[in-house]
Amino acid sequence: MADQAQNLRELLGKKQAIRVVSVTSGKGGVGKSSIAVNLAIAMSRFGVRVLVVDADFGLANVDVMLGVTTKHDVSHFLRGERALHEIIQLGYDGVRFISGGSGVKDLLNIGEEQLTGLLKGLVHLEVPIDFIIIDTGAGINDSVVQLVLASSETIVVTTPEPTAILDAYALVKTIVKADGSHPIHVLVNKCDNRREAQRVQAGFIEVVGRHLGKNINPMGLIMYDSNVSQSIKRQTPITVSDPGGRTSVEIEQIARALLEMPEEKTSNSLLSRVFYRILGDKKERPAADN
Repeated sequence: MADQAQNLRELLGKKQAIRVVSVTSGKGGVGKSSIAVNLAIAMSRFGVRVLVVDADFGLANVDVMLGVTTKHDVSHFLRGERALHEIIQLGYDGVRFISGGSGVKDLLNIGEEQLTGLLKGLVHLEVPIDFIIIDTGAGINDSVVQLVLASSETIVVTTPEPTAILDAYALVKTIVKADGSHPIHVLVNKCDNRREAQRVQAGFIEVVGRHLGKNINPMGLIMYDSNVSQSIKRQTPITVSDPGGRTSVEIEQIARALLEMPEEKTSNSLLSRVFYRILGDKKERPAADN
């Protein structure tokens, strides 16, 4: 798997000046996809051109969260029925996204060759993009780990619940075992109490450091907000339905922190000179669309 992931990283590394972040989780129900979508909207408002790739293949829901009915998804591209640019949809605030397909059985066991085909399509995509967010499936399987290791960095989403923490640790352990240099950030979502959440996050980072010898970065905390579940039911992201609310402000802060993160926090041995350039060298960063 490590060799496969290296090939995928090198492939994505050819796409100059684009930062690729995977958003993943050890278990479902922690709010991973909602965070990916809302981070993309927050970044777009900062003038960053964002593409969300819904890589929860066969069980995709990014299009539902954005309230967009998609005619085509990644399965149409993989079957050669559509070019990649033809399956890109436009969501709120100029965020582009690719649907991973829902109820498509063939996508549930997507292989390395198909993943490589998708990444080749991203490499040669002519659509102007500064930032790619890959919303992976939950859990630990080959396609999730390959997509994580193909990205320049990863945000692991968890909640303070013990089962979510344990599953997040298992995921981080798998990533570190495959590539100890891969940059990892941890984000704690659905927190009832900020002080307790800070303790959980700090404890998680300490345990990972002690047992896995890996330094990971605290990416922030998002407090529990019943408005988020309501926004999902309405198919309107919280950053759109409640732009001045607490959750939207927290997501905006995380988006800003991610965009401003120093090079050493985001680069790995293969991609350090590629993906940091969106922020590390402003002269090489394309101007945002008006």
